[in-house]
Amino acid sequence: MKFKVKYTTRTGETLHRIAEGLTPKEVEAQFKAQGFFVLRIEKEGDGRRTKEIKIESLILFNQELLALLKAGIPLLQSLELLKDHGQDADLENSLQKVIQDIKEGFSFSEAIAHQGGYPPVYQSNVVAGEKSGSLPQVLDRWLRFQRFAQSSKRKILEALFYPSFLVVVLFLAVGVILNVVLPRFADFYSGGDIELPLMTQALLSLASFLQSTFLLQIIFLLGLVGFVRWLWVTPSGQAQGERVLLRIPKLGKLYRMYHSSVFCRTLGVLLSGGLPVVQSLEIVSKTCPSPRLQGRLALITEEVRSGSPLHQSISKSDVVDPLAAEMIRVGESSSALSEMLDHVADFFDQEIEKATVAVTNLIGPVLIVFMGVVVLGLLLAVYVPLFNASNVIR
Repeated sequence: MKFKVKYTTRTGETLHRIAEGLTPKEVEAQFKAQGFFVLRIEKEGDGRRTKEIKIESLILFNQELLALLKAGIPLLQSLELLKDHGQDADLENSLQKVIQDIKEGFSFSEAIAHQGGYPPVYQSNVVAGEKSGSLPQVLDRWLRFQRFAQSSKRKILEALFYPSFLVVVLFLAVGVILNVVLPRFADFYSGGDIELPLMTQALLSLASFLQSTFLLQIIFLLGLVGFVRWLWVTPSGQAQGERVLLRIPKLGKLYRMYHSSVFCRTLGVLLSGGLPVVQSLEIVSKTCPSPRLQGRLALITEEVRSGSPLHQSISKSDVVDPLAAEMIRVGESSSALSEMLDHVADFFDQEIEKATVAVTNLIGPVLIVFMGVVVLGLLLAVYVPLFNASNVIR
């Protein structure tokens, strides 16, 4: 049987390869024997892909499940009660199969892993909760983490909406002036003996060029959309985008702090659920959205597995903010690593929120002034020759 494997080398490079084996575990063992760290294994040619459960639906389901478990209702009975209560058809279908697996003797964690579609961090928390006998407490911590993550995501999107709207309006205004307004004035100016300012001549030439290259503009826009999609979707594009973003002074620091917060929060949740450090690091590296960090976290995992202290490996790799590495050192020495990770994540979250608000409050007025200057300049370039002509006639 063939499998598609995504893995990292000892140098942190992320690669893909087709491998053969009877089971995914056997394939993973082959790669580990060669010193590689496996990130993902998928069966090749398997057209069936399990739909991922929406995180909003999963949060709502776990809130209800937690309430039932705290009330003393057994897990299977709780799942039976909740299987038809949601509005998400994918989650309902999944729960039906999960319940059937549990009735056949599988654990809850094995059932959701077999069904697929559940986030790896959630699956790992369920495993930790079952092993420690504290599933309600682990689910409660996972829920608090997810509520915070959703809240942060919503705040960032809300902060970016207004500047994005202003940029779109600016592009539309400039596009209408260059493609619609200026060509009409060009016909008027060409029919009369009017001396045009240099700026007006340049804009008329630009408008004429845009009219004659409309097809090229469409091709350029399609290419731009494809380039943005490449940056957004592909690992190589994401890596290039990250390198550029990290070089921007303020935004680079904000981006690093965001990933430091996510790393500390996720690792803290897994450790507080009872998972070992190495297993927790493996999960964090596999769920990390950054290709650049995935490879480095894989190297950190192997170093910690070999006996290196976590803070030492993190400090060398430049994965997180230096403050996080120092606080991890304190947490390791005081045997309170999960609590210290939560404190660090809280600190970064506060800093990110303050920086986001400050940047948003600054960008809005700056964009408005910039829009005013651009539109005013375009209008003056169009109408100043008319004013000059009227003065000459008088």
